[in-house]
Amino acid sequence: MDSITDLNRMMLEAALSLKEETGSSAVLIFMDSTEDWRFWKDSASKKGLVILTQKADTLADLERYRAELKAVVKLPEVRLTRVGQIKLSTIMCITEGVITSSDKVVCLTGLSSKGSMDTLMYLDLESETEIFSTTGISKDLLLRVKPEVIETVLGIALELSSEGREGRAIGTTFVIGDHEKVARLSRPLIMNPFKGYPEESRNILDDAVHETIKEFALLDGAFVIREDGIVVSAGVHLDAALEEEGHMPGLGCRHMAAAGITDVTEATAVTISGSTGIVRIFRKGKVLLEIEKAPRANPGQ
Repeated sequence: MDSITDLNRMMLEAALSLKEETGSSAVLIFMDSTEDWRFWKDSASKKGLVILTQKADTLADLERYRAELKAVVKLPEVRLTRVGQIKLSTIMCITEGVITSSDKVVCLTGLSSKGSMDTLMYLDLESETEIFSTTGISKDLLLRVKPEVIETVLGIALELSSEGREGRAIGTTFVIGDHEKVARLSRPLIMNPFKGYPEESRNILDDAVHETIKEFALLDGAFVIREDGIVVSAGVHLDAALEEEGHMPGLGCRHMAAAGITDVTEATAVTISGSTGIVRIFRKGKVLLEIEKAPRANPGQ
């Protein structure tokens, strides 16, 4: 084996073999791990491949291959560990409708600093618990909340986790969906900075709103976001925290509040830990997903 392409081809062959042996629906490839495209372009099994990238240029270059592949999916541009890449790739594929939460998938990734694929992982999503739980993600959740809203909020949360704001680590919560019931179970800590503005100027799907969101993330309290992406309020105290502290050992008040509000409403919550930078998705009182903050010392992660 004398090149990155040889290694990548060996990894892809192993991934495709594992896909067939396990009856998996797709091989998810985190493309930003390598600049080598040769290893998959000549594959006779491209219809089983999902290519994922964080780069707009790569996404544009992949357009010509979209019809030959199972799918091409764009990820938020944030630093991720290998496991973070796999977690985010899988969740994004579920919300995009590329795979379902009951599928089996094979994931292929690595670090861009190494330039090669070096990690192969098989996941049975229906029974997976160690990496994350997919329960409720593609079933009732996506009937209530636009997939692009979940994706956008998750992207903003990962950016805040990675970059902070004004030199400070950020901890905050985004509560998405069932906003009327959430409002009845919460109270404002400050005057609502979004009150009085037209809906089109406070839609989280508009990139122009993202800087405003990041600025208000410095405030205490949670954001409340409607199912269609309209930001209803910020600086909100959630009154529905789970009372049994042992129910979620090791998590603080912010996470208990997120678990509590999703336990008694149909909302979904995305939290950022101010101490660790871990981003979590809560649904029905439980953690569906945790994405660890990638160390700054390893920008390829």
